[in-house]
Amino acid sequence: MSARSRLAVLALLGALGTAAQANVWDDAIKRGRPDPAQDTYDMEMRSGDEHAVLGNARGLSRKEVLHQVQLAITSYKNAAAAKPNEGEPYFRIGRTLYSFFIECSDVLISPPLRSPLCNPDPRAFDPKHAEEIIEAWNAFEARAPLDPRFGVGVFGETEILFRRAILHTKLATRPNLEAAASDYEKILARQDAAGDGIDENVVGNLAETYMMLNRMDEAIEMYKTALRGGGAGETSTWYGFAVALDRDERTQQALEVIQSLGDDQRTAFRDKVIKGVTFFVPEGEKHYYFALSDEAFGRDEEAIDNWKKYIASGAHPEFQPRAKAHVDALLKKKRKGGVPFDPPWRGILR
Repeated sequence: MSARSRLAVLALLGALGTAAQANVWDDAIKRGRPDPAQDTYDMEMRSGDEHAVLGNARGLSRKEVLHQVQLAITSYKNAAAAKPNEGEPYFRIGRTLYSFFIECSDVLISPPLRSPLCNPDPRAFDPKHAEEIIEAWNAFEARAPLDPRFGVGVFGETEILFRRAILHTKLATRPNLEAAASDYEKILARQDAAGDGIDENVVGNLAETYMMLNRMDEAIEMYKTALRGGGAGETSTWYGFAVALDRDERTQQALEVIQSLGDDQRTAFRDKVIKGVTFFVPEGEKHYYFALSDEAFGRDEEAIDNWKKYIASGAHPEFQPRAKAHVDALLKKKRKGGVPFDPPWRGILR
């Protein structure tokens, strides 16, 4: 999300708080009798919004920002306790935590606008707050499954589902990956129903998620869908397709896909990974991509080194036999060339 969108969210929270304050007496007149639960709900929601806005004020220390965020979350939880069937407090808990602890890693947000509570390095991740955000948005969805923020959001993107899918992906357990796939599937179904066409980023991410779940046939078909759409211009999508082909034991096709893009794209892909623009979960997964692209361009020594790093990382154990088969083939090729060698990865297989 852009910095403009982040500020718009906080401005929206402030406006909602002001509106809630103005409507307290109107609601009391309409009800005709006291409703302590509603009064508590309104007061706590307003308090939460005010603290969320105060936490975004310029010049605050990290300690004070954290204090304001904690007060906001406490107020939203109090509102949820007063009206247990209301979903809105849970949306705001998730959105506040996301804004202050996760969103600052967005490369589109300039440093002066970033929250001091999170690491701006796009490669960094905060699993504790990610789990809290997911829990809050799950509670929101359970209470308001038809809320439009589960469709195409007010800022031109899926408001919750995409962000939640990314958080699930970074947590990387099988249940999390299955939940991420479910969120991506929901996005595509709702975009299709709305006639908005497919989002190539969502399709590409779903393809990668299917691959991580070892649902290889679905992964390959989803990559083809992405490449038929706007994803054809993304090297990472082509590389993901190649890796899926290789893991489906179609290595020659995989190498040809990478070769067709040219060696320059190999370098460009690596640069994006190093800068954190393209990320892999777990991180060791990147070495499979590096190794396959090295192999495609005859960089056998580099390929062996990256296959070794992939095996050592323990990333996705179900694909390690494929990595070992590549190393065996490269070492066999090296022997035939009459070059003496000492297998640097021998100890890894013990």
